[in-house]
Amino acid sequence: MKNSSNLISAALSRATTLSGAPQRERRAEMSLEWRRSLLKVGGASALVLVLFWPTIQTMVDVWAHSRTFSHGFLIAPATLYLLFCYRDVVLRLTPTASRAGVVMLTGLGASWLIGHVHGFVHLQQLAVVGMFPSLVWTVMGTEVVRALWFPLGFLVFAVPIGTFLEPWLQVFTANFIELGLRFADVPVQRQGYVLSIPSGLWEVAPDCGGLRYVLPGMALAYLYAALLFRDGLRRAAILILSFVLLIVANGLRAYTIVLADHVGIASGADHRFYSYTIYGVTVLAMLWLGNVLRDAS
Repeated sequence: MKNSSNLISAALSRATTLSGAPQRERRAEMSLEWRRSLLKVGGASALVLVLFWPTIQTMVDVWAHSRTFSHGFLIAPATLYLLFCYRDVVLRLTPTASRAGVVMLTGLGASWLIGHVHGFVHLQQLAVVGMFPSLVWTVMGTEVVRALWFPLGFLVFAVPIGTFLEPWLQVFTANFIELGLRFADVPVQRQGYVLSIPSGLWEVAPDCGGLRYVLPGMALAYLYAALLFRDGLRRAAILILSFVLLIVANGLRAYTIVLADHVGIASGADHRFYSYTIYGVTVLAMLWLGNVLRDAS
């Protein structure tokens, strides 16, 4: 009886070992495949950096000389962090080469060439930035890039575009200040972007429109949405709410500076204090909105 029990235990142990062996082999095979894919993407990305460095240099120059786009230096490392955060979702998938990615790369290469020939710098920049997600698509396949499309989309904030919004933001800010002054019973006359009040003249310059607050703020909101949500509707909601909050906050910032100067409680260096204080409160409000949306899920 004892010998029979030993034989049964040995048989069960061997069966468990044999059934576990294919699983371990499969995991090892997938791990090896992922390493190969990551090396391919890394090598191809390095090649893109070398081949298209003049275009990338145009972006770096803007980041270095414009406060509006200085957040561009943080986009690449932040994107890598996002991809790392999504590793548990992606590692369940099997990387498979995709012809669709090759088609996308070809189209982006053609777009860059058109931009280069005709001097469209932004088209060249967008094409080069788009090559990195396309490399992931080419090497790892549609399933993987579908799982990573939102964090990969964060790369668009590296492209120094958005100045086309400045005239609209100027108009909004000037309207906001004018309405605020009238509400406070401050006499105001306006011509375009220039507002005249008893204490002096104020001009809503392009920088006052708030693009330098909106773009970094939206990058932060996108990062927050990528970390907090997987649902597309909630991501869209936090981005829309953040955009509205940022432009209203900038209008409030500009109005507060004008009003504070008018009543004599702030001038000169105090303007920067108001700007940073209101921007800090706005960022906290954006984080609070994100938590509200998460709690509602």
